[in-house]
Amino acid sequence: MGGGDVGAAFAATLERVGTQLTSEDLVKLYPVSCAQETDAPVKLEDCKFFDLFAADPMKARGDTERLRNEAKQQHGASFVDQILTSTTHHPLKRMQTTDYRLKPDEKANLEANGVVAVERMPAESFADIYYRLYTDDMPVFVTADSILHAWHRSFDAFLVDTEIQILSPTLDKILETTLSKCCEAIIATSKDDSEARRVMVDVELFLRVGLSLLRGELVDGVTENTIELERLLAFVYSEETKEADILSSKRIADFSQFKPRGHYTNSEELMRYFRAMMWLGTIDFRVAGGEKPEEDLYQLHCAVMLVHFLRDSQALKIVEKVDALISSLVADGGMGADSLSPSQLLRLLPKETLFTDDDKETLSMLKSIQNRILEKRLGAQLINGHPRVENQPPTSTTPMSLPSSFALLGQRFVWSSFIFSRLVFDHVIHNDEKQKRRIPSAVDIAFTLFGNDSAAQVLADRMNANPQRFPEFVPFRDGIQYSSNLVALRQVIDREFDDEGDISEDSPDEKTSISMLWQRALRALSRPSPNAAGTFHSNVWQKRQLNTQLASFTQLRHDTLLYAKQGYTFVCGCEYADGMVDPYPLFWQRMGKLAKQMEMMIERELSPLVEFSYDQSRQPSQLDFGSHQTDSKYLEARRFFRCFAETMQSIEEIAVLQAEHRPLGESQVNFLRTVMEERFGSGGSRYCGWYPGLFFESREDSGKSDVIVADVHTDSPSTIHGDKGGVLHLGVGNPLMAFFVVDKVMYAGPVFSSYEFVTPIDERLTDNEFKSKLPSMRMPDWAHQSYLC
Repeated sequence: MGGGDVGAAFAATLERVGTQLTSEDLVKLYPVSCAQETDAPVKLEDCKFFDLFAADPMKARGDTERLRNEAKQQHGASFVDQILTSTTHHPLKRMQTTDYRLKPDEKANLEANGVVAVERMPAESFADIYYRLYTDDMPVFVTADSILHAWHRSFDAFLVDTEIQILSPTLDKILETTLSKCCEAIIATSKDDSEARRVMVDVELFLRVGLSLLRGELVDGVTENTIELERLLAFVYSEETKEADILSSKRIADFSQFKPRGHYTNSEELMRYFRAMMWLGTIDFRVAGGEKPEEDLYQLHCAVMLVHFLRDSQALKIVEKVDALISSLVADGGMGADSLSPSQLLRLLPKETLFTDDDKETLSMLKSIQNRILEKRLGAQLINGHPRVENQPPTSTTPMSLPSSFALLGQRFVWSSFIFSRLVFDHVIHNDEKQKRRIPSAVDIAFTLFGNDSAAQVLADRMNANPQRFPEFVPFRDGIQYSSNLVALRQVIDREFDDEGDISEDSPDEKTSISMLWQRALRALSRPSPNAAGTFHSNVWQKRQLNTQLASFTQLRHDTLLYAKQGYTFVCGCEYADGMVDPYPLFWQRMGKLAKQMEMMIERELSPLVEFSYDQSRQPSQLDFGSHQTDSKYLEARRFFRCFAETMQSIEEIAVLQAEHRPLGESQVNFLRTVMEERFGSGGSRYCGWYPGLFFESREDSGKSDVIVADVHTDSPSTIHGDKGGVLHLGVGNPLMAFFVVDKVMYAGPVFSSYEFVTPIDERLTDNEFKSKLPSMRMPDWAHQSYLC
């Protein structure tokens, strides 16, 4: 589905659905399909392994010491030593260190619902919880949360390597060579006062800002631009919304977006790369359909001139390869950037020379190009990526249109930003009136993008809420009816994702991005589990899945925040006693496909870029795809993601067998026993087992705390609405210990903790800033009212 098709599909679906749907209609249309009463509440005392979880650790250790002493007396000390250093399970090896005893309210929740996550039992990492369970010989539940976390850490680490070793030096070459061509052209026309020269000077400034940000210093160029260069760089480093003169026209630019966040705070080089890419991705050329036609034509002239210099410097092909790589990682729906690309614009240009001494001839050419842009809806934006003021009459029920936009390396279309943009002013219409909903919610994404029907009731409750009776009430988000837009989006997205019956779940495909496959895996958690156990078929369980989906979505947006376009609201040694895996074979299958796609992407998209990643001031790229050394980073990366996929297949096979109540084979039993392992002897590490092997950077990375935050939508201030504005953030804290009861067997495993909050306008939090605020934050009410204690 192309960009124009998505916008048209939503508009047509909304027209068919109508704009009168209420919160009650939403719940009727999307009841919790798999909601049913769980099996009669169990008594934990009757469950297998409850005695292990209910044990006093000190008493348990005393009992084990007593048994060891008795064994030594009967069989000798060497017999006991052999048992303690063996790799097989034995009661004498159990030395419980963690207190798993539940409080009365936690126990009651587990008995009633079959699942409870305990806030008072956090851990530094998922691996830490698995290690506790392993060393204490406890039954383990392998959660989707823990595997998604491993995927996030590996994807993010791989992205960092790619940005440092390939993308940053490649971007430097693109900007340097193109700027050089531009400066040569300006010097050749130094006595010319034509518009063409003025355009060249603006293009030179655009390129110099980008290169100066990338290098962290003022880059030499045309003298007449130096003062303006310093002014624009000061705006970038101010990290505030400013009115700026860009491409000879004034615009409101949100420079808070240039604050490095996510992994880009890890080094000075990454911070410089972040700011440069943000400049090239968000500072667009508004080429058609704007409020001032003369400015549109001028900025189109600038875009045409930029493409001319890219082509003459031989940089255009490199830009195409970088663009293809980014789209293979991030873009949703096969739509690429939410703007016109250099390659697309080049195809519209005449083959003969682009520039003449006749301004009238140039103007005629530009108008012809502009007409073709409008006719073909090229560069038609689906996501409002900048602060804008609504210019429509108060009684209008027609959403504002956006100008056609060109960008050198434009940020990608992503479904979540499109969803947010259609669920806020001025797209929300109810009873023939635009609604003042200005702040979206992550729960909107769970319902529309991930197809989680349990989110419908949460959203309905918010629509009916008032500030006096709803503790979590958020102004400009709650107390507003917007069911029609939710339903229209859900139908469009269901068609987009579910219209894929001909796509194999096993094999990767060239057209699907990593982000799209990641989201498809999360959608699988909304489908009914093939395992018939009552625990997996309750509203409470779906809320637990909702938390998993939103936390992983936060990790996705955190990792890709530089490339995903953000929307704006318009202004106005032991072993486990037993084991089970999350009962979703389709999820594990899709996670395997995701890993296979990464392996294929490395070969298909990264290989062509390596030849451009060498810089005279650097050593050759570590990702040396031309090397035949078996230990090259290239081969290691491909091998890593291949092994990740094989592990997902192993878990999928176990999920199928457990759903069908068929016995596991010996290798599968051993697999569940070695989530974490402790090996004795010299060089031993606690980060053994297959779970730490799912982390790209190192096995030790599995044990690191990873508290992250991502800003996902900006509500621009609106005086008319009395809205001071704000920035919607989603966060993931440290994992929690969760307990599960399935068929009267008790297990434990790690789950995500997730957060949603709004900060004042221009305040965008880094991971460390969020971590400092975390102790005073609270997880959502819908979590506390279901699986969380």
